[in-house]
Amino acid sequence: MALPELKTINFPDGKISYREMGAGPSIVFLHGLAGNSRSWEGQFNYFSETHHVIAWDTPGYGRSDNTKADIDIYTNCLSQLLGSLIKDQFLLVGHSMGGVLAGHFANRFRNQLVGLVLSCTHAGNGLIKGLALPERYQLRVDDLNTMTAESYGISRAKAMLALNTPSAIFDKAANIAADTQIGGLTNAIRIILETDNTESLSSLDLPSMVISG
Repeated sequence: MALPELKTINFPDGKISYREMGAGPSIVFLHGLAGNSRSWEGQFNYFSETHHVIAWDTPGYGRSDNTKADIDIYTNCLSQLLGSLIKDQFLLVGHSMGGVLAGHFANRFRNQLVGLVLSCTHAGNGLIKGLALPERYQLRVDDLNTMTAESYGISRAKAMLALNTPSAIFDKAANIAADTQIGGLTNAIRIILETDNTESLSSLDLPSMVISG
């Protein structure tokens, strides 16, 4: 089954790109720092047989316009998109950086959700806004600034995947990471560093699954 086409919608905070497939109860997928809406091809192919599956491109990724590095602005962008696509409650799945956003969205829009899945993520670092990026994140930005897109994609795939990863999976991850844009990456890193969902997650009354790997 082919990956669904990339669509865009214009909103007051900018254009958002996304993919959707299937009909039924909705599942929404939020990607990580080295991902985009193409990251969820397997989930589209599996879940779309019984569900309405949506994956967006975070601001600054795919064809989504970049915006300020503010978790509430990101959450508003996601809310605007989903409000135009979904009328009922839905399941929200967030991976890594997408999990930080998913946790914040769940706190603000609890009544829209039937459940929350947090994959390989955390509550956010809660750092003061505007501080210099920690070295491990600054290195990612420097690499993206100095490497070719293909080389950057390969470097991220090597960092994310096991040595014995099948070549088809490695190549797909590298190809997706190669699409990363500097503005989107830098702001998404700040979302991770400057958000703190600790208090809101600790009191969240919502069926949830946490995946660690």
